[in-house]
Amino acid sequence: MAEFPIPEAAATPESQSNKKGQIGVALEPEVVRICGYALLVGLVAGLVAQGLLELIYVFTNIFFYGRFSFAITNPAHNHLGLWVILIPPLGGLLVGIMIYFWEPTLKGHGIPEAMESVLFGHSRMRIRVAILKPLATAFAIGTGGPFGAEGPIIQTGAALGSLFGQAIGLTPYYRRVLLASGAAAGMAATFTAPLAGILVAVELLLFELRARSFIPVALASAVATGVRIHFVGWAPLFPTPAFKLTGMRELWLFAVLGLLMGLVGIAMIRALSWLEDFFDNLPVKRSLIWSPVIGAFILGGIGYFYPQVLGTSYDTIRDMLNDRLTTGHLVGISFAKFWALVISLGSGTTGGVFAPSLVVGGGLGATFAVGAQHLFPSVVSNPAFYALAAMAAVFGGIARAPFTSIVFLFELSHNPNSLLPLIVCVMISDGFVRLFSRDSIMTVKLVKRGLIVLQDYSVPVLMRARIDQVMRKNFSVFQAQDELRKVLETFVPGDEALIPVVDASGALTGIVEPHDLLRTEPPDHHFRMRELARRDYVVAYPGESVDQVHRDMMLKNTENVVIVQSTGLRKPIGLARANDILQLRRWLMEEETREMRSNGSQS
Repeated sequence: MAEFPIPEAAATPESQSNKKGQIGVALEPEVVRICGYALLVGLVAGLVAQGLLELIYVFTNIFFYGRFSFAITNPAHNHLGLWVILIPPLGGLLVGIMIYFWEPTLKGHGIPEAMESVLFGHSRMRIRVAILKPLATAFAIGTGGPFGAEGPIIQTGAALGSLFGQAIGLTPYYRRVLLASGAAAGMAATFTAPLAGILVAVELLLFELRARSFIPVALASAVATGVRIHFVGWAPLFPTPAFKLTGMRELWLFAVLGLLMGLVGIAMIRALSWLEDFFDNLPVKRSLIWSPVIGAFILGGIGYFYPQVLGTSYDTIRDMLNDRLTTGHLVGISFAKFWALVISLGSGTTGGVFAPSLVVGGGLGATFAVGAQHLFPSVVSNPAFYALAAMAAVFGGIARAPFTSIVFLFELSHNPNSLLPLIVCVMISDGFVRLFSRDSIMTVKLVKRGLIVLQDYSVPVLMRARIDQVMRKNFSVFQAQDELRKVLETFVPGDEALIPVVDASGALTGIVEPHDLLRTEPPDHHFRMRELARRDYVVAYPGESVDQVHRDMMLKNTENVVIVQSTGLRKPIGLARANDILQLRRWLMEEETREMRSNGSQS
């Protein structure tokens, strides 16, 4: 069997028309029904997201201002003085009790738990998550937790999709699609960001980009965005001035900023990982209850000096993106938010990391620009422009979701001139973090549990090759009417592991393996080959993808494949076995190795 270059995508197999028509080949009809379910999940998740935001406002008003109100408010404007230090521990205690007595998966920012459900739990999530996660999040953020609402909303939406899929008896794959649809809807409804919602589902939950999952997720995200617009309108969450580069030379500064934000991302991942271990190993009884209280007490102390770190900090993000803060405030708030986030999250409470990472990146990015203005006054544009790019770079690096981050900040700002600097800054930050950190902030907790999580994905090699590229073209055949006695007299064993049996016209009737010839007793040597032939094989046609043939092999529980002509009689033209298919992986490795050697020799 000769080597072959693996194409980027398998050629369209016209031969599949031998098995089915055009309808349902590129997209299974089942997806139409799944899209209907996804629309419903998106609607419900959008309403739940709006309800959670309202609940956060209620608790913020109660705990910081002593009033029952749904008015949008910010805990940073409180007048509690030193008493503010005691407010976050109340939320930490409530969340700790819920985690200890009812649902351990409430701990954390939500997305790792959804990832674990997808990768290792057959996309099953419990109803308690859908009910308790919003409540725990509202308590945590409403008492000053330095989090965003998006992570828990994503987990809640994912739980809703999973529960609905379980209730109607969907397969694990389509449960995953609805889980991702709910997650995308939660993200979209929180920030009026439909594209970011789609991408967060693709990069963090689906690990694929296929029509049968992408279309339902996109529809759910669109519906949830419509729900959000119904309540708050089209206005961007973080309006910005019309940023504009001074010239292409300025991109070098955004590239340097990307490196710096990559360092910040690595520091955040490692600090959070260390603090999680620290709080998990505290010598305290019922640490699941008391660790969040301890972390929240430290948060209260930080919040006394920098009240801007309390709550979602959306107002602070707006100030950063409109250049309303001094350099001292930018540095202080970013530093305080960094430690408030990792200490609070590491202690075991619940909340999202999207919004906090924006504050950390925004303050440092604007500070970088202010410093660069003194060195290159004619090159540096608005410092708020750098704040925007740094926000995206920090989140893209820690989450290992660069495309989500780029689109997310673009949708939040509605600023078309930001795309090029966002791409440069985010991709450099993401690459830097990947270079020096095996794990992301989304996977570090799962890796500690012994789970293998890969956030990279590519088209599987089995889908990139055709069966006629791996088949063996040189083979012997036996005639169906031949007697076993005569076959044994002339057959010379070689390296053939599979031999087709054909009728007088050359059409396939079965297969035999060399050891089949020795199975019968001597009196049975008058058997004809058609009586000895077996039917445990898969018939394939030239042009079919190896992936589809492999699926058929699994369903039939066989490792034998006979490739026949596409038209006319089913005459064998090639053979393949499971081992031939496994060679694809080896060829891919050799292809990559040869390329590396070639590059090395050229250098």
